[in-house]
Amino acid sequence: MTEPAKGYVEENTISEMFFKSNGRLNRLRYFKRRLVLGVLLYVFIYLGYRVIGYEFGQENFYASTYNTVVSLIFVIPTYFLNVRRLQDMNRGRTLAVVYAILTSVMAFLDFTGINYMLYISLILVTMVFMISGYMLIAPGTNGKNRYGLSPI
Repeated sequence: MTEPAKGYVEENTISEMFFKSNGRLNRLRYFKRRLVLGVLLYVFIYLGYRVIGYEFGQENFYASTYNTVVSLIFVIPTYFLNVRRLQDMNRGRTLAVVYAILTSVMAFLDFTGINYMLYISLILVTMVFMISGYMLIAPGTNGKNRYGLSPI
């Protein structure tokens, strides 16, 4: 089997863009796709809160449960994007797994609603932003690496 002449093969379906773990993903495409996921996440949460009738500052089991479930669902496509971005930098999946665990723990902490967990949440958020920043700023490897041809 021969490899394509160019490094980036057009991805036409949602599955190819958000749910595949092989290949590489450059910074710009990674940023655009993460932005789409972020906007969709907040739209789903906002609409869910409107349906549930949640108002900011209220204790609401249904709103908290909904928020947790939606957040956990969005961990999956984010994981795949992170894997492909790390592969572009010639790195393994470890950081993507750490990111997925951290965001899952944050979603669970939101579900529990325990106030003293605020400090732990702040530490986790800081770590998540650091990992995201690294993946957005660090350049991919030039040319071919062990995960495939350059996506540029």
